[in-house]
Amino acid sequence: MLLLATGMTAEAAASIADPWERLSRALTGPQALDEDTVERLEARTVGFHRLEYVLPARAIYQGLTTHITELSNLLQSGPPERFRRRLAATAGEAATLASWIAWDLKQPGQSLSFDRVSTLAAKESGHQIIQACTHAYKSYAVEGRAAHEAVRHAQQFLPAHGDDATRAWLLSRQAEELAALGDRHAVSLLHQAEDAYSRARPHRERAWTRFLDVGRMAAFQLSTYVRLGDDHQVIEAGQAALSAVAQDTDHKKVAVVYADIAQAQLQIGDVTEGVTYARRALESARRSESTWGLQHLATVEKTLAGQKDQAARELLADITSTRRALGTSPA
Repeated sequence: MLLLATGMTAEAAASIADPWERLSRALTGPQALDEDTVERLEARTVGFHRLEYVLPARAIYQGLTTHITELSNLLQSGPPERFRRRLAATAGEAATLASWIAWDLKQPGQSLSFDRVSTLAAKESGHQIIQACTHAYKSYAVEGRAAHEAVRHAQQFLPAHGDDATRAWLLSRQAEELAALGDRHAVSLLHQAEDAYSRARPHRERAWTRFLDVGRMAAFQLSTYVRLGDDHQVIEAGQAALSAVAQDTDHKKVAVVYADIAQAQLQIGDVTEGVTYARRALESARRSESTWGLQHLATVEKTLAGQKDQAARELLADITSTRRALGTSPA
Protein backbone atom coordinates (compact mmCIF):
# COMPACT_ATOMS: atom_id res chain seq x y z
CA MET A 1 0.00 0.00 0.00
CA LEU A 2 2.86 2.36 0.80
CA LEU A 3 4.47 1.57 -2.54
CA LEU A 4 1.13 2.24 -4.21
CA ALA A 5 1.00 5.70 -2.67
CA THR A 6 4.62 6.76 -3.06
CA GLY A 7 6.01 4.62 -5.87
CA MET A 8 4.73 6.68 -8.80
CA THR A 9 7.61 8.34 -10.59
CA ALA A 10 7.78 11.98 -11.58
CA GLU A 11 7.68 10.79 -15.18
CA ALA A 12 4.33 9.10 -14.59
CA ALA A 13 2.99 12.14 -12.81
CA ALA A 14 4.01 14.36 -15.70
CA SER A 15 1.75 12.37 -18.02
CA ILE A 16 -1.35 13.19 -15.96
CA ALA A 17 -3.33 16.01 -17.51
CA ASP A 18 -6.58 16.98 -15.83
CA PRO A 19 -7.60 13.46 -14.74
CA TRP A 20 -11.13 14.58 -13.93
CA GLU A 21 -11.59 15.70 -17.53
CA ARG A 22 -10.27 12.39 -18.85
CA LEU A 23 -12.63 10.46 -16.61
CA SER A 24 -15.59 12.65 -17.54
CA ARG A 25 -14.97 11.94 -21.24
CA ALA A 26 -14.53 8.23 -20.56
CA LEU A 27 -17.80 7.95 -18.64
CA THR A 28 -19.75 9.69 -21.39
CA GLY A 29 -17.85 8.07 -24.28
CA PRO A 30 -18.28 4.71 -26.10
CA GLN A 31 -18.30 1.53 -24.22
CA ALA A 32 -10.60 -6.83 -23.46
CA LEU A 33 -10.92 -6.70 -19.86
CA ASP A 34 -10.96 -9.60 -17.40
CA GLU A 35 -12.28 -10.24 -13.90
CA ASP A 36 -8.84 -10.20 -12.28
CA THR A 37 -8.02 -6.74 -13.63
CA VAL A 38 -11.31 -5.28 -12.42
CA GLU A 39 -10.86 -6.83 -8.98
CA ARG A 40 -7.33 -5.45 -8.78
CA LEU A 41 -8.53 -1.95 -9.59
CA GLU A 42 -11.34 -2.21 -7.05
CA ALA A 43 -8.87 -3.37 -4.39
CA ARG A 44 -6.54 -0.50 -5.27
CA THR A 45 -9.32 2.04 -4.71
CA VAL A 46 -9.98 0.47 -1.30
CA GLY A 47 -6.25 0.68 -0.62
CA PHE A 48 -6.16 4.41 -1.28
CA HIS A 49 -9.09 4.98 1.08
CA ARG A 50 -7.22 3.04 3.76
CA LEU A 51 -4.00 4.95 3.15
CA GLU A 52 -5.83 8.25 3.64
CA TYR A 53 -6.36 7.40 7.32
CA VAL A 54 -2.64 7.15 8.06
CA LEU A 55 -0.72 9.24 5.52
CA PRO A 56 -0.63 12.97 4.76
CA ALA A 57 -2.75 13.96 1.79
CA ARG A 58 0.25 15.00 -0.28
CA ALA A 59 1.77 11.51 0.04
CA ILE A 60 -1.04 9.76 -1.84
CA TYR A 61 -2.53 12.37 -4.15
CA GLN A 62 -0.15 11.71 -7.04
CA GLY A 63 -0.70 7.96 -6.91
CA LEU A 64 -4.46 8.41 -6.66
CA THR A 65 -4.68 10.64 -9.72
CA THR A 66 -2.54 8.13 -11.64
CA HIS A 67 -5.01 5.41 -10.62
CA ILE A 68 -7.91 7.53 -11.86
CA THR A 69 -6.13 8.04 -15.18
CA GLU A 70 -5.76 4.27 -15.57
CA LEU A 71 -9.47 3.82 -14.88
CA SER A 72 -10.23 6.50 -17.46
CA ASN A 73 -8.20 4.71 -20.12
CA LEU A 74 -9.96 1.41 -19.45
CA LEU A 75 -13.40 3.04 -19.58
CA GLN A 76 -12.50 4.60 -22.93
CA SER A 77 -11.46 1.22 -24.31
CA GLY A 78 -15.09 0.08 -24.56
CA PRO A 79 -15.28 -2.67 -21.91
CA PRO A 80 -18.29 -5.04 -21.66
CA GLU A 81 -21.23 -3.50 -19.80
CA ARG A 82 -20.79 -5.73 -16.71
CA PHE A 83 -17.23 -4.46 -16.32
CA ARG A 84 -18.02 -0.90 -17.34
CA ARG A 85 -20.44 -0.41 -14.46
CA ARG A 86 -17.96 -1.79 -11.96
CA LEU A 87 -15.15 0.38 -13.34
CA ALA A 88 -17.43 3.41 -13.18
CA ALA A 89 -18.28 2.63 -9.55
CA THR A 90 -14.65 2.26 -8.48
CA ALA A 91 -13.78 5.40 -10.43
CA GLY A 92 -16.48 7.26 -8.51
CA GLU A 93 -15.16 5.95 -5.20
CA ALA A 94 -11.66 7.07 -6.18
CA ALA A 95 -12.87 10.47 -7.41
CA THR A 96 -14.74 11.30 -4.20
CA LEU A 97 -11.55 10.55 -2.23
CA ALA A 98 -9.53 12.67 -4.66
CA SER A 99 -11.95 15.55 -4.07
CA TRP A 100 -11.52 15.28 -0.31
CA ILE A 101 -7.71 15.15 -0.61
CA ALA A 102 -7.63 18.07 -3.05
CA TRP A 103 -9.63 20.12 -0.51
CA ASP A 104 -7.12 19.14 2.19
CA LEU A 105 -4.31 20.29 -0.12
CA LYS A 106 -6.00 23.69 -0.66
CA GLN A 107 -6.89 23.00 -4.29
CA PRO A 108 -10.61 23.90 -4.35
CA GLY A 109 -10.85 23.97 -8.13
CA GLN A 110 -9.61 20.41 -8.48
CA SER A 111 -11.81 19.35 -5.57
CA LEU A 112 -14.92 20.63 -7.37
CA SER A 113 -13.85 18.95 -10.61
CA PHE A 114 -13.55 15.59 -8.88
CA ASP A 115 -16.95 16.19 -7.27
CA ARG A 116 -18.47 16.50 -10.71
CA VAL A 117 -16.78 13.30 -11.80
CA SER A 118 -18.00 11.37 -8.77
CA THR A 119 -21.55 12.52 -9.53
CA LEU A 120 -21.23 11.37 -13.14
CA ALA A 121 -19.73 8.04 -12.06
CA ALA A 122 -22.51 7.47 -9.52
CA LYS A 123 -25.15 7.86 -12.21
CA GLU A 124 -23.27 5.79 -14.79
CA SER A 125 -22.62 2.92 -12.36
CA GLY A 126 -26.03 2.96 -10.68
CA HIS A 127 -24.35 3.41 -7.28
CA GLN A 128 -25.94 6.67 -6.15
CA ILE A 129 -24.55 6.12 -2.65
CA ILE A 130 -21.20 7.39 -3.96
CA GLN A 131 -22.77 10.85 -3.74
CA ALA A 132 -23.56 10.21 -0.08
CA CYS A 133 -19.82 9.92 0.54
CA THR A 134 -19.09 13.04 -1.52
CA HIS A 135 -21.52 15.18 0.48
CA ALA A 136 -20.41 13.67 3.78
CA TYR A 137 -16.86 14.77 3.00
CA LYS A 138 -18.18 18.23 2.10
CA SER A 139 -19.75 18.52 5.55
CA TYR A 140 -16.25 18.65 7.06
CA ALA A 141 -15.27 21.58 4.87
CA VAL A 142 -18.00 23.91 6.17
CA GLU A 143 -19.54 24.65 9.54
CA GLY A 144 -22.82 25.48 11.25
CA ARG A 145 -26.07 24.93 9.36
CA ALA A 146 -24.18 24.48 6.10
CA ALA A 147 -22.46 21.42 7.55
CA HIS A 148 -25.76 20.02 8.78
CA GLU A 149 -27.37 20.57 5.39
CA ALA A 150 -24.47 18.78 3.67
CA VAL A 151 -25.05 15.75 5.88
CA ARG A 152 -28.81 15.83 5.25
CA HIS A 153 -28.12 16.03 1.51
CA ALA A 154 -25.80 13.02 1.79
CA GLN A 155 -28.53 11.00 3.52
CA GLN A 156 -30.82 11.43 0.51
CA PHE A 157 -28.57 9.04 -1.42
CA LEU A 158 -28.83 6.19 1.10
CA PRO A 159 -30.86 3.16 0.02
CA ALA A 160 -33.90 2.22 2.07
CA HIS A 161 -32.09 -0.81 3.45
CA GLY A 162 -28.47 -1.90 3.73
CA ASP A 163 -25.25 0.14 3.64
CA ASP A 164 -25.47 0.42 7.41
CA ALA A 165 -21.86 1.55 7.84
CA THR A 166 -22.48 4.64 5.71
CA ARG A 167 -25.80 5.11 7.50
CA ALA A 168 -24.09 4.98 10.92
CA TRP A 169 -21.45 7.47 9.74
CA LEU A 170 -24.02 9.96 8.45
CA LEU A 171 -26.20 9.69 11.57
CA SER A 172 -23.12 10.32 13.72
CA ARG A 173 -22.13 13.32 11.62
CA GLN A 174 -25.66 14.69 11.84
CA ALA A 175 -25.54 14.27 15.62
CA GLU A 176 -22.28 16.20 15.78
CA GLU A 177 -23.60 19.08 13.71
CA LEU A 178 -26.95 19.27 15.53
CA ALA A 179 -25.07 19.30 18.84
CA ALA A 180 -23.00 22.22 17.59
CA LEU A 181 -26.31 24.03 16.98
CA GLY A 182 -27.47 23.21 20.52
CA ASP A 183 -30.14 20.72 19.45
CA ARG A 184 -30.44 17.82 21.91
CA HIS A 185 -32.10 15.67 19.26
CA ALA A 186 -28.45 14.84 18.60
CA VAL A 187 -28.60 12.29 21.44
CA SER A 188 -31.39 10.38 19.72
CA LEU A 189 -29.38 10.36 16.50
CA LEU A 190 -26.40 8.88 18.36
CA HIS A 191 -28.60 5.99 19.48
CA GLN A 192 -29.78 5.48 15.91
CA ALA A 193 -26.17 5.53 14.72
CA GLU A 194 -25.21 2.86 17.26
CA ASP A 195 -28.12 0.71 16.10
CA ALA A 196 -27.04 1.03 12.48
CA TYR A 197 -23.43 0.28 13.42
CA SER A 198 -24.52 -2.93 15.18
CA ARG A 199 -25.78 -4.19 11.80
CA ALA A 200 -22.91 -2.78 9.73
CA ARG A 201 -20.01 -4.59 8.10
CA PRO A 202 -17.64 -1.66 7.45
CA HIS A 203 -14.89 -3.81 5.94
CA ARG A 204 -17.23 -5.39 3.42
CA GLU A 205 -19.54 -2.56 2.37
CA ARG A 206 -17.86 0.39 0.64
CA ALA A 207 -14.32 1.58 -0.01
CA TRP A 208 -14.84 4.55 2.28
CA THR A 209 -16.44 2.65 5.18
CA ARG A 210 -13.22 0.85 6.21
CA PHE A 211 -12.44 3.71 8.62
CA LEU A 212 -15.52 3.09 10.77
CA ASP A 213 -14.63 1.12 13.89
CA VAL A 214 -15.43 1.14 17.60
CA GLY A 215 -12.90 3.92 18.15
CA ARG A 216 -14.42 6.19 15.55
CA MET A 217 -17.92 5.61 16.90
CA ALA A 218 -16.66 6.46 20.40
CA ALA A 219 -15.08 9.61 18.98
CA PHE A 220 -18.40 10.66 17.44
CA GLN A 221 -20.13 10.25 20.81
CA LEU A 222 -17.45 12.26 22.57
CA SER A 223 -17.58 15.06 20.02
CA THR A 224 -21.38 15.24 20.23
CA TYR A 225 -21.49 15.40 24.04
CA VAL A 226 -18.68 17.97 24.13
CA ARG A 227 -20.64 20.19 21.74
CA LEU A 228 -23.78 19.75 23.84
CA GLY A 229 -21.85 20.66 27.00
CA ASP A 230 -23.03 17.48 28.73
CA ASP A 231 -20.22 17.12 31.29
CA HIS A 232 -21.43 13.83 32.76
CA GLN A 233 -21.66 12.07 29.40
CA VAL A 234 -18.41 13.69 28.27
CA ILE A 235 -16.43 11.95 31.01
CA GLU A 236 -17.82 8.53 30.13
CA ALA A 237 -17.48 9.07 26.38
CA GLY A 238 -13.98 10.46 26.84
CA GLN A 239 -12.83 7.34 28.68
CA ALA A 240 -14.30 5.12 25.96
CA ALA A 241 -12.62 7.16 23.22
CA LEU A 242 -9.27 7.12 25.01
CA SER A 243 -9.42 3.35 25.41
CA ALA A 244 -10.26 2.92 21.75
CA VAL A 245 -7.38 5.08 20.45
CA ALA A 246 -4.75 3.89 22.94
CA GLN A 247 -3.03 1.73 20.31
CA ASP A 248 -4.34 3.55 17.26
CA THR A 249 -1.84 4.56 14.57
CA ASP A 250 -4.36 6.73 12.71
CA HIS A 251 -2.98 10.12 13.74
CA LYS A 252 -5.78 11.99 11.96
CA LYS A 253 -8.40 10.29 14.11
CA VAL A 254 -6.25 10.54 17.25
CA ALA A 255 -5.86 14.29 16.70
CA VAL A 256 -9.64 14.75 16.64
CA VAL A 257 -10.21 12.61 19.73
CA TYR A 258 -7.54 14.42 21.74
CA ALA A 259 -8.92 17.80 20.65
CA ASP A 260 -12.38 16.83 21.87
CA ILE A 261 -11.01 15.51 25.16
CA ALA A 262 -9.06 18.73 25.58
CA GLN A 263 -12.22 20.78 25.10
CA ALA A 264 -14.07 18.53 27.55
CA GLN A 265 -11.42 19.08 30.21
CA LEU A 266 -11.52 22.83 29.65
CA GLN A 267 -15.33 22.80 29.98
CA ILE A 268 -15.11 21.23 33.43
CA GLY A 269 -12.40 23.70 34.46
CA ASP A 270 -9.27 21.53 34.30
CA VAL A 271 -6.96 23.78 32.30
CA THR A 272 -3.85 21.67 32.93
CA GLU A 273 -5.41 18.50 31.49
CA GLY A 274 -7.02 20.50 28.71
CA VAL A 275 -3.68 21.88 27.62
CA THR A 276 -2.07 18.43 27.88
CA TYR A 277 -4.57 16.81 25.55
CA ALA A 278 -4.63 19.80 23.20
CA ARG A 279 -0.85 19.47 22.93
CA ARG A 280 -1.27 15.79 22.02
CA ALA A 281 -3.91 16.71 19.45
CA LEU A 282 -1.57 19.27 17.90
CA GLU A 283 1.30 16.80 17.67
CA SER A 284 -0.93 14.19 16.00
CA ALA A 285 -2.32 16.76 13.56
CA ARG A 286 1.18 17.95 12.76
CA ARG A 287 2.47 14.42 12.12
CA SER A 288 -0.41 13.65 9.78
CA GLU A 289 -0.53 17.18 8.28
CA SER A 290 -4.25 17.03 9.03
CA THR A 291 -6.38 20.05 8.21
CA TRP A 292 -9.27 18.18 9.79
CA GLY A 293 -7.39 17.77 13.09
CA LEU A 294 -6.47 21.44 13.20
CA GLN A 295 -10.10 22.40 12.61
CA HIS A 296 -11.07 20.52 15.76
CA LEU A 297 -8.55 22.58 17.70
CA ALA A 298 -10.28 25.83 16.72
CA THR A 299 -12.77 25.58 19.62
CA VAL A 300 -9.93 24.84 22.03
CA GLU A 301 -8.13 27.94 20.78
CA LYS A 302 -11.15 30.11 21.50
CA THR A 303 -11.46 28.65 24.99
CA LEU A 304 -7.77 29.18 25.75
CA ALA A 305 -7.64 32.70 24.32
CA GLY A 306 -8.44 34.30 27.67
CA GLN A 307 -6.10 32.10 29.72
CA LYS A 308 -3.02 33.62 31.33
CA ASP A 309 -1.44 30.23 32.00
CA GLN A 310 2.02 30.11 30.40
CA ALA A 311 1.52 26.59 29.03
CA ALA A 312 -1.74 27.67 27.42
CA ARG A 313 -0.13 30.69 25.80
CA GLU A 314 2.75 28.59 24.46
CA LEU A 315 0.28 26.08 23.05
CA LEU A 316 -1.68 28.81 21.29
CA ALA A 317 1.52 30.09 19.72
CA ASP A 318 2.41 26.58 18.53
CA ILE A 319 -1.05 26.03 17.03
CA THR A 320 -0.74 29.32 15.16
CA SER A 321 2.71 28.35 13.93
CA THR A 322 1.45 24.97 12.72
CA ARG A 323 -1.45 26.58 10.87
CA ARG A 324 0.95 28.83 9.04
CA ALA A 325 3.22 25.92 8.17
CA LEU A 326 0.33 23.84 6.82
CA GLY A 327 -1.41 26.79 5.20
CA THR A 328 -4.64 26.47 7.16
CA SER A 329 -6.82 28.95 8.98
CA PRO A 330 -9.09 28.44 12.00
CA ALA A 331 -12.45 26.82 11.24
